[in-house]
Amino acid sequence: MPVRLLSLPVEDLQYALECMNVGDLIAFSLCSKRTKHLAKSLNRKIDTPSVYVSENCIGIDILPDDCQELPDDEDLEDPDFQDFQDNENVSLELFDSSINIDRGNGVEEWRKPEFTQGDWIAHLLSIFNETMIYALEIDDISLPYLDTVKEFIPKCQKLRINSFCSDDVAKIAFHKLFPLIEEVEIEKNIFANEIDISQFLTPNLRSLSFIDFDNPFKLTADDLLAVKITKLSVEPANITEKELNRFVKLWMKGNNTFYSPKSIKLTLDYEFRRNRRKVFKGIQYEFVEEDDDFQFRMRRGDGKELMVHIEDNLIIFNFP
Repeated sequence: MPVRLLSLPVEDLQYALECMNVGDLIAFSLCSKRTKHLAKSLNRKIDTPSVYVSENCIGIDILPDDCQELPDDEDLEDPDFQDFQDNENVSLELFDSSINIDRGNGVEEWRKPEFTQGDWIAHLLSIFNETMIYALEIDDISLPYLDTVKEFIPKCQKLRINSFCSDDVAKIAFHKLFPLIEEVEIEKNIFANEIDISQFLTPNLRSLSFIDFDNPFKLTADDLLAVKITKLSVEPANITEKELNRFVKLWMKGNNTFYSPKSIKLTLDYEFRRNRRKVFKGIQYEFVEEDDDFQFRMRRGDGKELMVHIEDNLIIFNFP
């Protein structure tokens, strides 16, 4: 016999809600304003969601928070508990008016004709009391759709531009979205036909990573001196020993210059350890032995220290 869930006593209703997995809770929240409020009041904890954007489709994964109470060993071996855990992981594809939801046992379509993609995202964040998307990944999308995406993406911790994204969309996505983002990862060399990438190195981001092992990123000393990113990583970087030497010398002379980065990590396309004397030519430094790594300390006139870490073809500049 069906049970009218909302007619249950308060304590029984609360217990029923607590027994719902993530997918059931989402479905319940979509029934009415009251059910949305009840789902939100449960304060179910989830990992900050990640969003994947392809043309006209938004993918979002919702996972239970790892910080919740850990199960006993006996629970982990229980098949029923494992099925419950699988159902806690929910993958959704968002469209205008509908979503596809996969809870591990097949894809279901849910419809809400008045909802746009932005409404779906706002609803999901609201019922789990989230204010931020953890990661936003951009696939090969059109420029008009990029404007649509910006309208409904709230503040986001990390922007990932994957290798399938066109160069033009990648560049515009970076400039449009970086004010909402703390970290950026670009998985292709979108500057292959250009010389100057410095405009991407000046926003005040917490971190920026360039990754494309098939097409190294060309850098100069001027590019590195222009960096305002707190942590920059380039894999691999195409920069000569002469330019690295010039960069270090100019930093050493900049007694009154404010320099934002805390670290610059460069994976080079040559064996750097053998060429370090060319980079440090004409520069006073102190060798600091630390395990099997090569560490070098350089002090400039104002007392600030630059620590340089070297491993094979990797060089890391750690700034004060």
